[in-house]
Amino acid sequence: MPLKSLRLPALLALAGASSVFSFAPLEVPGLIFAALALLFWAIARAPSPRAAAGRGFAFGLGFFVGNVHWVYISMHTFGGMPGWMAAGCVLLFAAYLALFPALAAWLAQRLPCPSALRWPLLLPTLFILTEWLRGWLFTGFAWANIGTSQVKLLAGWFPLLGVYGVGWLLATVTALTVWRWRWGLAAFVAVTLGGLGWQQVAWTQADKERVSVSLVQGGIPQSERWDMRLFDNTLVRYLSLVSQTRGQLVLLPEAAIPVLFSSMPADYLEALQQQVAPRGAALVSGFITGEEGAYLNSVITLNGTPQRYNKHHLVPFGEFVPLPSIFGWMYDFMAMPMSGFDRGGLVQAPLVLGATRLAANVCYEDIFGDELRHTAAQATLLANVSNMAWFDGSWAAEQHLQMARARALETGRWMIRATNTGATAIVDYQGKIVSQLPPGGPGILEGKVENRSGLTPYLRWGDAPVLVLLGGLVLLLAALGYHQARSRQPVVQ
Repeated sequence: MPLKSLRLPALLALAGASSVFSFAPLEVPGLIFAALALLFWAIARAPSPRAAAGRGFAFGLGFFVGNVHWVYISMHTFGGMPGWMAAGCVLLFAAYLALFPALAAWLAQRLPCPSALRWPLLLPTLFILTEWLRGWLFTGFAWANIGTSQVKLLAGWFPLLGVYGVGWLLATVTALTVWRWRWGLAAFVAVTLGGLGWQQVAWTQADKERVSVSLVQGGIPQSERWDMRLFDNTLVRYLSLVSQTRGQLVLLPEAAIPVLFSSMPADYLEALQQQVAPRGAALVSGFITGEEGAYLNSVITLNGTPQRYNKHHLVPFGEFVPLPSIFGWMYDFMAMPMSGFDRGGLVQAPLVLGATRLAANVCYEDIFGDELRHTAAQATLLANVSNMAWFDGSWAAEQHLQMARARALETGRWMIRATNTGATAIVDYQGKIVSQLPPGGPGILEGKVENRSGLTPYLRWGDAPVLVLLGGLVLLLAALGYHQARSRQPVVQ
């Protein structure tokens, strides 16, 4: 293949990779617009559907290598997989994810559509529909949805449309700007002002009394978490941290103590409870529950009447092996403790802690807004427990926090997050970070949060209205395009 023909794919891959800077922690404004503009321009000028798919794939490969490169750290640094093999797995994973923008590009050229509407309307709509497909197929991977980059500029739209609706606004404004810049500028102003207007709407209501919370960050390196020679050090650290808390709700990270809950020393659990009992505080922590070979990733209340949330959305290759006959070989090269988990139910009751009804979620469950809303609708506060130490040294924890901000916006609820090494934070119902601990070491984040009740439109209906509208729009454009093509065919006598 001539080098000249590789220039555009290389440029598209570079544009896709640079989009990582539009997400947290940098959140460079305008960068995602520029990257999408180049992609849409290149797809529209592709000589065939196949060529368009190739350009979508090139962009997607760069986009996902840039946004999920941190998977290498978990596989190689902590999983023990050889470096070359871990890098190959990251590339294969990114290549799979790149198939979705490639599909959008192929369909945009292949489907019938009125010519004036193909690129400014059909293409961005297909792009978002395939993004949703990526977040659903094979349990889904909804990381780095383009709408997430807009938790500041377009925050007001999240309670109405969710992340996919916001992504469609972003993609459509970009496409309009490429083909009709005056229209695009007008749409940008309208969408931005509309978002500011919607931010003034109080979808949910706060209780009069705020709740004091203490979010515990263990700060235990991943290389030490499962070393049983250091188990006593872990026990001492968490007991010491809990003893220093002051809140009425104390939250510990995902699987804070790295043994089965049934194997926990009873006197240690009692010692933890005694640290908060004098002030009547609720103590909640992540634990591994179940029996050998049948684990659940759970959140458990440690005082009062026992309550538990069991993680529903498991991490492929981390907590379960999809298609083990195909992918099981990978575990011969990695040391992955407790990788055979069972899943909890989709709808589970909130944890009732006095006036607080806590919707718990574990690890990357909070990137799936349409699943999170089922319990959130019954709750007054969201809580995420995570261990992002698997990806230390990367931006994964900050990206994860940005997605948690999107969930707070969608639900009109505050989100508290207790993690092992970061990002431990308090996020208000408008998606703003109220306070955050420095990453890495141990610490306690003290603060006050609101219990909020009421339903945003997104809490009521989830992604369904946006998906139905976008799917209907594609069908309408295809029908119009088919009718237009038929009307142009000469009548044979």
